Amino acid sequence: METKTADPAARRRLIEVAALFLRLGFTSFGGPAVHIAIMRAEVVQRHKWVSEQEFLDLLGAANLIPGPTSTELAIYLGYRRVGWIGLLLGGVCFMLPAMLIVLGLAWAYVRFGTTPLASGALYGILRW
Repeated sequence: METKTADPAARRRLIEVAALFLRLGFTSFGGPAVHIAIMRAEVVQRHKWVSEQEFLDLLGAANLIPGPTSTELAIYLGYRRVGWIGLLLGGVCFMLPAMLIVLGLAWAYVRFGTTPLASGALYGILRW
């Protein structure tokens, strides 16, 4: 499934894929089970990118592959919607928010981790 990005409909689909998976990446907390439930609601019920049976078949196949099932679903759903560009876009947009959040926390830890305020906050988080 190839796409021409000059086509207005293809551009719209690319924007849809990017917007959906960026939003899911930033707002879906709770692990793969939550991600999968939200993806199902979005791509099957709301946007109708795939049928219920196609989604369940994909979920079954993704469970057999080593790695995070929700990320595999995001990648495949991006591919189904827009081809190879969607595969890359879906995966990057779904994983990028978590990477940026962890990168920011790591930077803050290296920069402020030894200060008394940060030490107290980290101690509270670790004890929680």
